[in-house]
Amino acid sequence: MAYLVCAEEMDGQWIAHVPDLPGCFATNADRERAISAVPRAIEQYLAWCEAHSLRVPPPSPPLVVGEVIRSWMYEDDYEVNAFFASDRPPLEPEEVEEFRRLLGATRSDLLEEIKGLDPSQFNKQITGERWPIDGVLKHVANAELWYMDRVGLGFPKADLPDEPLARLSKVREHLLDQIPDLARRISAVTLSGETWSARKVIRRTLWHERDHTLHIRKLLPRVR
Repeated sequence: MAYLVCAEEMDGQWIAHVPDLPGCFATNADRERAISAVPRAIEQYLAWCEAHSLRVPPPSPPLVVGEVIRSWMYEDDYEVNAFFASDRPPLEPEEVEEFRRLLGATRSDLLEEIKGLDPSQFNKQITGERWPIDGVLKHVANAELWYMDRVGLGFPKADLPDEPLARLSKVREHLLDQIPDLARRISAVTLSGETWSARKVIRRTLWHERDHTLHIRKLLPRVR
């Protein structure tokens, strides 16, 4: 059975996801280049799984592009992102531990990238970047909480610690605590024109943390 590829436009970029490999994606400003980069992304993903002692899915034949979805603007300039057919099925009980391990691996990678940085490096403003590294870390935590809030499982932003690592930890602990409840969510919800499901929350969380881990890796030479 071929790997299914689902491509979405987001913030001026195209992201090609492989739903059978949660957290596997390729990004490019050009849609076809993003899709054509997927085979290499799959190779890297399978190697990443092996490095983290994760269950590695068997190799699959050539790719099938299943869905291509452009973002669109809702009222108040809210960008509505893709809800794929592969986001709709509820989480299966046997997938819960798999997702826990994947989330543990993405978090381990993120923390490894920032290990040894001192406060001045965390807070250093970087030309052309929206945030310093501590701002990127807060953004990762804030987005994860926002995804959870879309399906009614968030907590008040006022309860977030200000320190970025504490914020990351609090939000991730909350997500891990809520995964069993996510697995019981069999319906999708639509807010501000965008549809969300438990599976989409996990997809976006894994993609976002891996994406910003790579982002931080590129920034490190400029803060050291």
